[in-house]
Amino acid sequence: MRGKGFTSVEVLIVVIIIGILAAIGIPQFAQSIEKAKGGEARAGLGHIQTGEKVYFAERETYTNQLGELDITLTQKYWVFTIAATATTYTATATRSGGTRSGQTVTMDQAGTISGNWEFL
Repeated sequence: MRGKGFTSVEVLIVVIIIGILAAIGIPQFAQSIEKAKGGEARAGLGHIQTGEKVYFAERETYTNQLGELDITLTQKYWVFTIAATATTYTATATRSGGTRSGQTVTMDQAGTISGNWEFL
């Protein structure tokens, strides 16, 4: 009569299957996390766009200073800057930290999004 339990071959097969699934799933999960962090960049750029529109409506010029826009950006993974002239601006979100540090997402006064972020 055979005892209860699993043979070492059965356990080995299960371990191999779990390893294969993990090798496929972990990179996909990491990419999903990074894509979610991009939502933070787009949200921040959207806040800047709204602030710039209000600023332009009040003063008929755009500003280079985030502090003049009366908005608060508390993003954790991105640093925001603005380059503006009297009639145009480009807001840039630069990825801070991680393997994609330095990659950017930009938005201009027309709402056009561009940049070199891997997941645009």
